[in-house]
Amino acid sequence: MNLSPPLTHLASDAAASEFSMVARCEAANFRWEPAVSAARATEYNTYVGEVTAHRDWKAEHKGYVSSFVHVPKDLPRSAECFMAINQQAHLDEQLDNTYLLRLESIGYLFDQPLLADLVEQFWQRFFNSQKDLRKDQLSDEDETLRTAFVTQWNAQRIQARPLFTTFLNDFGGKLNALVKQDWPHLLRDRLGLVHWPSSASKTLPVALMCYTVDDVRQARQMASKKGAVASLTRPTVLDAEMFNAFIPAPLTKGGGSYGHTLDLANSAIPENFTPELLTYPIDYQPRHIKALGFISRPHALHDDAAILAARNRHVQGLQILPRCADFGEVLT
Repeated sequence: MNLSPPLTHLASDAAASEFSMVARCEAANFRWEPAVSAARATEYNTYVGEVTAHRDWKAEHKGYVSSFVHVPKDLPRSAECFMAINQQAHLDEQLDNTYLLRLESIGYLFDQPLLADLVEQFWQRFFNSQKDLRKDQLSDEDETLRTAFVTQWNAQRIQARPLFTTFLNDFGGKLNALVKQDWPHLLRDRLGLVHWPSSASKTLPVALMCYTVDDVRQARQMASKKGAVASLTRPTVLDAEMFNAFIPAPLTKGGGSYGHTLDLANSAIPENFTPELLTYPIDYQPRHIKALGFISRPHALHDDAAILAARNRHVQGLQILPRCADFGEVLT
């Protein structure tokens, strides 16, 4: 990514090393990111300005994401990652219709005073009868409950955030088989959700969401006045707050260049990668909720040193890919 001189200095490993291990990882992502266009980089550099310390850069970056990516639903423009300025990262708009997976944390809904009773009622009804979530038809009473829950959940989602997703086909392709596994921890680890380190004493309620590429395309087409020209894009370092478990992926031509998530459970150099993409935000439908569960144990990357080692293994795996030998670097 093209950075201004002040940011180029802060993004160097020598400068980042003066702050912390986390700063080294976050700075490296900017050095390695190949999918940010020159126009978007210029806009970012202007927004961040003349910062001289990593903590100030991180604060300005958070402000950029809030202003350009995590936009309010009622704003008359979309997240910038779906606009023409981010065209270099856009995926093939004609991608075949297929199923996408997303893991949602819903624990916060239990803490909303006006929603708590509805959320508890929904959870109690469907947690122990999860096959009902995957049925085409429910009783009028159950469908009313499920619809009321999703309606109120959508109302809480006041930002039109891009949705990080992956493909069901990369998890076996069969939803009924996936939900029989320990899917909360499997997805948490495979998708690199290092910020969800729940333990047996403090569990995190999660929902398995499944929707289609066509659902995304329809949502984008219905929002035609918001400036979005793409429904699907690969994640870049500018599409979320600085995150040491995010690692840019090499950029390939042809509109099929996905991100590659950091597998928290893999202790070897990876030979395969789980694809990651951002979809245009959708309002969830009752049929999109496929399972409910808990994340109840921490992942294996228990400290910054462990995350750095995992990142290095991930980069070594990326360097094995065709024409990627020079991508990234191992941080010693």
